[in-house]
Amino acid sequence: MVERSLKYMDPESTLTLREALTEYYELNPSLLRLEDLPDDAAEMFRCHDVGHVVFGCDTSLRGETLIDTWTIFGSTSGLRGYAEYFKYPQVNAIFAEAGFTSIAVEFLRCLPDVIRVAYRGLRLERKWPWKEHESFLEVPLNEIRHDFNIAPI
Repeated sequence: MVERSLKYMDPESTLTLREALTEYYELNPSLLRLEDLPDDAAEMFRCHDVGHVVFGCDTSLRGETLIDTWTIFGSTSGLRGYAEYFKYPQVNAIFAEAGFTSIAVEFLRCLPDVIRVAYRGLRLERKWPWKEHESFLEVPLNEIRHDFNIAPI
């Protein structure tokens, strides 16, 4: 599991969104290379990666479970946008590689945090703009989180 010492995961991180994304990509070199994907898939994965950073989630199974929950309840993507993930073969391959049993077990293991994230997401007055994040690239994460009332778990 990735340690909480990552700067972008600190709830009060002063890294800009751009700097935090750089840290995220440097610490996760095994992620799919966006330049190797079709444009629509690359955009979906880019938005997902930005979500990891904004909501302070690592790439462990727990972190993926939490970012999926934040995506549904705390962003403009919502359930409909989240369901669109599964039209991409790369997403289905990732789920198959992780193993559906492992995913289900991790979901149950972190269910209290999933409930906490869903509750926090539902209470947001402004949802994180899933596809419209470009204007926030030079804004520090702590300001983004404060402005959107995002409290990472």
